[in-house]
Amino acid sequence: MKRKLKIALIVITAIILLIPIFGYVYLFLLPVSVSSLKVSSQISKGNTMVKSGMKTDNKLILKDGRTLGYAEYGDLIGFPIFYFHGGQESRLSSAFMDSTAQIMGIRIIAPDRSGIGLSSFKKNRTFLGWPKDMAELADHLQLEKFSVFGLSGGSPHVLACAHEISNRVYKSAIVCGAAPYDYKGSLKDMWPPVKFIHWLASRKNDNGLRKVIRNDFKTLLEKPGSRLKQFQNYLPVPDRAIMTQRPQYGWEFIDGSVEAYKNGIDGVVQEWKLYVNDWGFRIKDIDAPIHLWYGTEDKMSPYHRGIYLDSELMNSKLHVLENEGHFSLIRNHLEKILHELKDTSPIE
Repeated sequence: MKRKLKIALIVITAIILLIPIFGYVYLFLLPVSVSSLKVSSQISKGNTMVKSGMKTDNKLILKDGRTLGYAEYGDLIGFPIFYFHGGQESRLSSAFMDSTAQIMGIRIIAPDRSGIGLSSFKKNRTFLGWPKDMAELADHLQLEKFSVFGLSGGSPHVLACAHEISNRVYKSAIVCGAAPYDYKGSLKDMWPPVKFIHWLASRKNDNGLRKVIRNDFKTLLEKPGSRLKQFQNYLPVPDRAIMTQRPQYGWEFIDGSVEAYKNGIDGVVQEWKLYVNDWGFRIKDIDAPIHLWYGTEDKMSPYHRGIYLDSELMNSKLHVLENEGHFSLIRNHLEKILHELKDTSPIE
């Protein structure tokens, strides 16, 4: 009897632990028909993202002929801060910052990356090419200096700017950011499905990665309500809470992600491949001031990555926040993050 009870408890515990993983796999990894995929300019039902006063569809023709799309939020004559969106997101993903930035006298400038949203696809792009585009955008906006920060997949783009154009950057910040693929422990405490996508991206044949990305796009486009429920049911507790209490955050994220696929999936696939290959520069060579913000409950970019980056960078400050996740941290602590970026005094 005791043995049966012990087995039953083990099975129940295993089911409880696996439910979030199965939920994530259900929405991201199962095969789907892709014949009906179309890029949509429609805003997701329930969205509250687009507000009057936001300049969300700006375009700059770069010197090489490519188009660079970017949005502006907050105080349009305020202190300039460039925001680099996460992977599978776009310039629209930072709309939630608008009201906070207005109050703080900050101008958020949020560009789309290669093949994302309004930006042209650039074959064979590298992370080190990004600072050149940002310098050109800053020149266009008549900005001599500015701060930069990025979420998740925006991390290597922040680091590239700190490496290449530090003379133009006041301060930088990485929030729940990606780290190089090749250090020991780079995937520690990461969700198995996210580890799986990293593995797919590292393969020479990208058919599996493309299938996962198409599935993501299809769900966002055709079942946005299912994606919001996935956020509310399967993310770590802090992220579930913020998506349940403030569902508009979920809708805003969905709309920003749909926009990422405006040009198709090539830009997203390209960026995933960049994450898991040589970034083209050494982090330990960067001496620019950088704040690192990570949450203890983040399973997409665990806080161990922040510890690693802090150990490599010459002039960084690590903030590990208890009970914060991948989505909750930047929304719950945006004012603190922006305050540090606006403060041009040295990091203490």
